[in-house]
Amino acid sequence: MRKGATIGVVISLLAWLIPIVHPVSGSVGAFVGGYMGSKALEAPDPLKALGIGMTMGAVIAVATAGIIGIMVALFGFDTFWLIAAPIAGIWTAGLGMLGALVGSRSVSNET
Repeated sequence: MRKGATIGVVISLLAWLIPIVHPVSGSVGAFVGGYMGSKALEAPDPLKALGIGMTMGAVIAVATAGIIGIMVALFGFDTFWLIAAPIAGIWTAGLGMLGALVGSRSVSNET
């Protein structure tokens, strides 16, 4: 499950970092990351898919909170922006779980 979540987080981050297309690719990047992460598992199942999505959401939420915390400390940003961390985590977890569930279903249909 850790392998799938790592693949999902990397794909999600890459989708957000592409400069010109990130409004589109960042929105669905977590879904694609969850899908690919689930397909990378040896024996995907719905419980692992949920774990992949939850792990992806937690990693993104912690990373976002850290980055925003640094921005608040160094540049005096308003602490209101810290609310973006749980929102990003929930968004990523939801789409990551959905993508991982679809990915695990497609793998089980192939066998």
